[in-house]
Amino acid sequence: MFTSGKYCRPRRCLFYIIGFFICQLILVFQFIRFERYTDTPASITLHHANGSGNRFLDWREFISHTPLRSEDYYQYNLHLSDTLGVIRNLPSTRHYGCMTRPFKLPPPLASTVSVVISFHNEARSMLLRTIVSLLRRTPEEYLHELILVDDGSQDVTLLDDLKRWMDGVFEARRDRLGLIFRRNQKRMGLISSRNRGASLASGHYVLFLDSHCEVNEEWLEPLLERLALNPHLAVSPLLDPIDPTTLSYRKGNEMLKGGFDWSLHFHWLKRQLAIKELPEMPYKSPAFAGGVLMMSRDWFLKLGSFNSYLKIWGGESIELAIKLWLCGGQIEIVPCSRIGHIFRRRHAFDFPPQSDQDQQLSPAQETYLQLHFDELSATGTLRNEDRCLHARQMDSQLILASCYLSDITQWSMLRSSGQLSTQRELCLGVGLRMRIALQPCGRNETMRKSQRWLRLGTHLLHVETHLCLDNPFKDRLEMSTCRSHAVSQSFQFALEMEGQT
Repeated sequence: MFTSGKYCRPRRCLFYIIGFFICQLILVFQFIRFERYTDTPASITLHHANGSGNRFLDWREFISHTPLRSEDYYQYNLHLSDTLGVIRNLPSTRHYGCMTRPFKLPPPLASTVSVVISFHNEARSMLLRTIVSLLRRTPEEYLHELILVDDGSQDVTLLDDLKRWMDGVFEARRDRLGLIFRRNQKRMGLISSRNRGASLASGHYVLFLDSHCEVNEEWLEPLLERLALNPHLAVSPLLDPIDPTTLSYRKGNEMLKGGFDWSLHFHWLKRQLAIKELPEMPYKSPAFAGGVLMMSRDWFLKLGSFNSYLKIWGGESIELAIKLWLCGGQIEIVPCSRIGHIFRRRHAFDFPPQSDQDQQLSPAQETYLQLHFDELSATGTLRNEDRCLHARQMDSQLILASCYLSDITQWSMLRSSGQLSTQRELCLGVGLRMRIALQPCGRNETMRKSQRWLRLGTHLLHVETHLCLDNPFKDRLEMSTCRSHAVSQSFQFALEMEGQT
């Protein structure tokens, strides 16, 4: 029992307890505000060398000069990108084992890194977030220089504005960090732009980084450890997908590696763990999964860089992989290194007109899978016995053709919607009189109903009609009652991402 004078009265104690909790909530709120504003500074003081004095340049002012374009133009949520700020906290996607052991790093003076970022018509906020995340999460003693190559973007003042912004924001590091900005006066393509950046680099290692990335914590250390063991390695971080619509950062899959077929189409392959091999261990990969890779600069130049006869975009990673094999090199993917990357659903840029002579030297514009594997349940060629389901380029007519055609259709089965899509964003649907045809992929639920498929073993069940895709006669596709052991209804993807029901 409480007594007056020695203990507080019940009502007064309740008042103190409530007051204590309110104070705690205020402190938590202030801490969150502090964390938020230290991660996304609203304004930075810039010091100009021309004697004009100090002025404040808000990062929002810098991105406000982004050319007015639709979000469909950039192939990601531009409005959301513009409001996220220059840096944000990212979830840790590495395996626990990566965080419980120290990495054996080489001496900094013998392991400097030059980062090459080439881009064409990238939104300012996205490019800025790529750069700031790199500078904030990379050990200063290893980061030698940043090389940006603008491949003829329509935003002609971007590099000048960016240089002024960075000269002020990172003024304290300017004596240790080299900044090289170059602009191609005419479109050269990302392949030639990367080569140009590598020729300007002076670090021991060169890292090629896309302009719509966010590096995660301790991304560099695992890569340096591997390169110090073998100078002929080319290493790649494991790419975590950043959703182009929500910009949410998700965990990438360390059980896949990159490969390709005889037509030089890129495919994801299942990684098979050896005895005592752990998922977080570095592993060999036949090819790179995109344009993010790091290797010795001298080794890269000795291999002849990226093939200069490949025009604009595409094919360079496979071509480099083949040269590495032939010359005693090796590709490794290092799961303890994580970099977020936006996998856009289709090209966010146009291919310039080419002469007939150049056309044969250009990579196919649609040979690469634009959706990230986390969005897919199956992908690649779709084989029925000894032939593959193919959509002709000229008229999109569906046929069964040799799986070794140079332009054989690559299919993607979307995990969320059940749609079966080509790389031209045409989906397999069933219309009137059970007619099977390619249609523009539906964007809403009503349009998607006729395009929804379900995987039953190796069968493709059309959800709306409860019938299965069938090939009872040569080059004749139809819908018929599902039969569990019918060979004519067995369609096998090059890669299944999940178990079949």
